[in-house]
Amino acid sequence: MLFLYQERSDKVAKRLQLMAQRYEALEKRRNMEVEGYKTDIKLLRQRLKDVEKQLFKVTLNIGPDQDLAILDAVRQGNKKTQKIQGELRNLKAKICGLGNELRIG
Repeated sequence: MLFLYQERSDKVAKRLQLMAQRYEALEKRRNMEVEGYKTDIKLLRQRLKDVEKQLFKVTLNIGPDQDLAILDAVRQGNKKTQKIQGELRNLKAKICGLGNELRIG
C-alpha cells in the first residue's frame, strides 16, 4: 500500500516538475516576444520621427496647393500605424491568454 502511494507521489512530482519547466519556457518565450514588440515599437517610433522630419523639410519648399496632398498622405500613414498598433495589441492579448491557460491548465 505504501509503495502504491510512493509511486503515485513520484508520478505527481515528475508531472509537477515537467509543468514547471514548461511554464518557465513559456515565460521566457513571452518575455522575449514582449522585448521584441518593444523593439519593434521603438523602431516604428524612430521611423515616424524620420518621416516627420522629412515631411517638415518638404513642406518648407512647397506651395499651399500641395499641403492638402501631404496632409492626406500623413493621415493614411496614421491609419496604417493605428492598424499595426491594433495588431500588436491583439498579439499581446493572445500571449497573455496563452500564459493564463498554462497557469490554469
